[in-house]
Amino acid sequence: MTITYYETRRAATACVADRNHSLASSLGLLLLLSLAAVSGCSTRIGLPTVTSDAGHLEYPGKFVWFDLYASDIDAVARFYERVLGWSVERTDQGTPTVKTILNKGRRIGSIFLVGGGRQWDGREAGWVPCLSVSNADAAYARALRAGAQPVAPPMERPFRGRMAEIRDPQGARATLLASPVGDPRDRGPEEGFFLGAELWAPDVASAELFYSGLAGYETRRASLRGAPRVMLLAGNKPRGGISVSPVVMEEAVWIPMVAVRDVSAVLKRVEAYGGIVLHGFVPGGKTGPEAVFRDPAGSLMGVRGVIGTEG
Repeated sequence: MTITYYETRRAATACVADRNHSLASSLGLLLLLSLAAVSGCSTRIGLPTVTSDAGHLEYPGKFVWFDLYASDIDAVARFYERVLGWSVERTDQGTPTVKTILNKGRRIGSIFLVGGGRQWDGREAGWVPCLSVSNADAAYARALRAGAQPVAPPMERPFRGRMAEIRDPQGARATLLASPVGDPRDRGPEEGFFLGAELWAPDVASAELFYSGLAGYETRRASLRGAPRVMLLAGNKPRGGISVSPVVMEEAVWIPMVAVRDVSAVLKRVEAYGGIVLHGFVPGGKTGPEAVFRDPAGSLMGVRGVIGTEG
């Protein structure tokens, strides 16, 4: 059974109870939140853990969660429901500004509302991967020494863990996360689940040096679309890659990669529902065909065909 924790609700209830024990519970959550604001008690959105399997497994270097920042949560949710078969649910019943992405009933990411004076203002639309690290504070300090720019300093988020956000020397955003319950268990490729992430960077060699030092990756050189590509491995398992962007971009960006059965069918749905295919699927050798598209909000997403992908 999956339990969702609502830190906002608990904080608000505690504040009201201290001031007036005679309040009836039937007044509802809206009244509780209003009174909490008046009394000066702080409220925060509770985020779910990155895995319901609290096995305390640690996979430093693995991308364990993906956050999408969007100006229209409902519209982008409908797009991915139609294209990839995902679903969304309220992360916190106290606010509509954050939703959780599910695939086959398992939580895999979040959508945060940006713009319009919302809590997450200051972050532009796009996907931000969460990279597992053993110590978020140490990894954050290491990243800044290597030339990264700070976005959010290390902080403790109940149930989610210790996390910090950076912008790497070439501009790509990433969250460094140390989960208190461990990381999601490694599984075989499954339809609709993330396989890792691909970094499109102007300078592949510099990006390789930065992330090798940050996450302790082992690297292997390869070729993709006739251009150099670096494979990132942790614990002898592939976690991501770095390649030169096939389209003109001002800065680097991490692109989530999702396992699918039929790349061409996915791309047809992308175009049917308002997305833009940046390049059609190409032979991927051992990993199968892959493609990258831009969703209607402008965020980049990749898909990779895996033969025998489980349902």
